[in-house]
Amino acid sequence: MAAVDYFITGDHDAARNAIAAALRSRGFEVATSPVGGWSLTRGSTSATVWLGAFAGKNNQRLEYSMQFFEYEGQLVARLNRESGAGALGGVIGVSRSAEVFTELDQAVGSELTRLLILANVVHYP
Repeated sequence: MAAVDYFITGDHDAARNAIAAALRSRGFEVATSPVGGWSLTRGSTSATVWLGAFAGKNNQRLEYSMQFFEYEGQLVARLNRESGAGALGGVIGVSRSAEVFTELDQAVGSELTRLLILANVVHYP
């Protein structure tokens, strides 16, 4: 599993809204998960099952998650990519999933930096 922790200062709700906007700008649907975080999805499951990696970058089904918690008064947002994410697309799909995860990381980090609310980032392999 790969993950990125964003340590955020300032208003927690405003930070969540900024993160959601960054994720949606990359074509992801943001839905509240049963445990209070978010599930992030993009693409078509059926197209990915039938076409695998040939479904294309925007149509391949990709799923990630975002969790939130507090650490010393700061909001921590954790972007997760499960092991095997994109596996329906075969080797190309797994590689694409990693590539899109990096793009999401950059989009979220850039938006939080632009708003001057990003205190620190920690990447986990």
